[in-house]
Amino acid sequence: MKARYWVGGCLSAIVLLAVIAGAAYYFILQASDELVETYTSPEPRDFARVEEGTDEVLSVIDRFRDFAIALERGEETESFSLSADDINALLENEDLLREFHGMARVDIQDDRLLAEISVPLDLFNERFEGRYLNGTGELSVEMRDGRLEVNIDRLEVAGRNLPEEFMNEIRKNNLVETLLQDPSLERFMGLVKSVKVEDGRVVIEPK
Repeated sequence: MKARYWVGGCLSAIVLLAVIAGAAYYFILQASDELVETYTSPEPRDFARVEEGTDEVLSVIDRFRDFAIALERGEETESFSLSADDINALLENEDLLREFHGMARVDIQDDRLLAEISVPLDLFNERFEGRYLNGTGELSVEMRDGRLEVNIDRLEVAGRNLPEEFMNEIRKNNLVETLLQDPSLERFMGLVKSVKVEDGRVVIEPK
């Protein structure tokens, strides 16, 4: 089981891929000079760093490794969960996500998963050099027919919700579909009953 890859890649990608892919979809496919001027900023958002460091990140990965091994062996085990601080520590310290450091910060409010973003648009298109997409995304996370699905429910940029006509298209995309084509992750998800957001945590419940 690629525990380090799954925690650092998949759980953090729930946040990063969803909000960044949604932002890229809207601005790269639909962008005009007027839209860029209206919805972007010349300055990035400055996220306060979380206190957790490398030791805390390794602790999260170790906890997940123990959870994954128990599932593979068919042993009874409790659910695995991540707090917003756990995810933020991964976002800031996980080497697999180095190029995205400083672009997102997570907040979990009861059963709502939110992500603040500050994305340099020249990451996707040099035409937009010096412009930043600063906003907040609300994500849905669930298991449906044995498959993990992550969708953007709402994306607010510059204090405005993106037009519903575009959000309807964005909501159709399962933003971790490609990631879950990895055979080891597919096997792991076959051992999982549910992935949900509740009581301020992302919770993975075994079958």
